Amino acid sequence: MSETPQDSPSIRLSPQSRDLQDTQQRVESYRLAHVETATPERLLVMLYDSALKYLNLAEPAIRQKDLDSVHRNILKVEAIILELMSVLDMEVGGELARNLYELYDYIYRQLVQANLKQDPEIIKEVIVLLQPLRSAWSEASNTVAQLRAEGKFGNAGPGDRNFAG
Repeated sequence: MSETPQDSPSIRLSPQSRDLQDTQQRVESYRLAHVETATPERLLVMLYDSALKYLNLAEPAIRQKDLDSVHRNILKVEAIILELMSVLDMEVGGELARNLYELYDYIYRQLVQANLKQDPEIIKEVIVLLQPLRSAWSEASNTVAQLRAEGKFGNAGPGDRNFAG
């Protein structure tokens, strides 16, 4: 015989648990709004930031033999790299976009190897490859934002996905 919703015991959250849950929901709402309202170039920087964050979580997890954490964080970075690859516009970006695609492909393959071999040195190599790209996109994003503020650059809205790189 199966339980009906009325028969099942109710779960009561303590006031602290409700507060924590409310806080988590507000943080998630803020994060979602931040992503949904970001310009395309700002989204790129956010992707790089997330990739670096997860790599910096995976690297010490390898040393601590926390294989679940390593695997979970590397998979997140792999998904980010695939997203970066998917937004490249080969027609607009030409050689730059092709070169970035090849670099992202190499990074992706290195992430697979890092996950298989549990090798923190490969993670460090990927971090070293991504940091200057993140810095360059951040600088470009700031420049575009300044030009937009001065009315010297077209407005791109959230959801626009036309990148040379």
